[in-house]
Amino acid sequence: MAITIELPDINEQRLTLLRRGAEKGCEILRLNLEAPHYGSARDFNAETFGDKHLRTENEGWEAPVPELVNAWFGQFQATFTEYASEAKLGALLGLNGKQADRRIRAFKSGEISVPYGIWRRFLVITGRASQEIIPVLGIFDMKIAN
Repeated sequence: MAITIELPDINEQRLTLLRRGAEKGCEILRLNLEAPHYGSARDFNAETFGDKHLRTENEGWEAPVPELVNAWFGQFQATFTEYASEAKLGALLGLNGKQADRRIRAFKSGEISVPYGIWRRFLVITGRASQEIIPVLGIFDMKIAN
């Protein structure tokens, strides 16, 4: 006697995984609101630099000036000592490879501007910006139709 196991098709399985992912994402967003609060960077007034570094690309984002990068990265690294090294901060922000620490130092010095994606991730991690939620316009099957 053969044993058969009924499994939903691949698209139903994928939809189940999408639902689980969405539910997990909602839970993380709720927990984000309960993160500890910290004061502003000591002896630093970020308001003097305007708000273009806080905007999205569609809203006219501009890369932050090195003074701001230095102050905010420094405050974060002092608060979360597990990211005190530039290499660990770089890894957290999505920089890969052996040059992550050098790139963080280059951002701090102004040698190169912080790219939007890396800066945005930092803003989200530090609660200075909301996470972007991209609406799904349709769920397309993965299976090739016959």
